Amino acid sequence: MIEHATPLDAATLRFNGTGAADAPMPQAPVLQDLLRYWQSKLGGDGSLPGRAALDPLELRGLLPHIYLIDVLPGTVPDRLRFRVRLLGDRHVEVYGLGLVGRVIDDVFPPTVAAEFNRLYGAVVRRRMPIVNRGQVSWIRNKEWLHYEGLHAPLAADGKTIDTIFGAGAFIGLD
Repeated sequence: MIEHATPLDAATLRFNGTGAADAPMPQAPVLQDLLRYWQSKLGGDGSLPGRAALDPLELRGLLPHIYLIDVLPGTVPDRLRFRVRLLGDRHVEVYGLGLVGRVIDDVFPPTVAAEFNRLYGAVVRRRMPIVNRGQVSWIRNKEWLHYEGLHAPLAADGKTIDTIFGAGAFIGLD
């Protein structure tokens, strides 16, 4: 059970989703591991796992790549906001310090924030993991990096998505 984001605005972000025919699974091993982990936490009745189901000891090898994003109600009806809860070391290496606790709209320029909001909003709407990949063109002096991400929904009550659980593989960082 995985779906791919529709292409993002390449002129703005070059952070493109892939079509289902291109790659039904993430290519990066760390993302394949994360997807299997998320799937192992699904309830037998189809309920989504919550943050409490995540065990850092089970995720030891994935922790540098992981992030958590809180899903918040927006001030405009039907518009969600997303706040960075946790960033693994690989994300800190790319983005720098100071993002944890901040809302996406306050972290990135408006066009870039809109693309992240669209991506995370798609995870909430589709209620399943989304894979995307592209070039890190939104960070000065990091444009040479390529990225593949897996973004999966979490729900404390099994239904209402309150967190995006994901990981990123930055190709060229090693």
